Amino acid sequence: MDLAQVFIFDVGLVFFAAWGMALAVVSIIAFGRDVIPTAQRATSAEERPWAKR
Repeated sequence: MDLAQVFIFDVGLVFFAAWGMALAVVSIIAFGRDVIPTAQRATSAEERPWAKR
């Protein structure tokens, strides 16, 4: 491989690594309460006195 191919490979690797991180962050923001069970604790009916039982 010449220098141009190595550069394109490295740029592509960095791009897909950044894209994967961005996708993971957006997924955690969107589905965090479903993925992390401790985040559901704050929204349970026991901690909301105005919630109907």
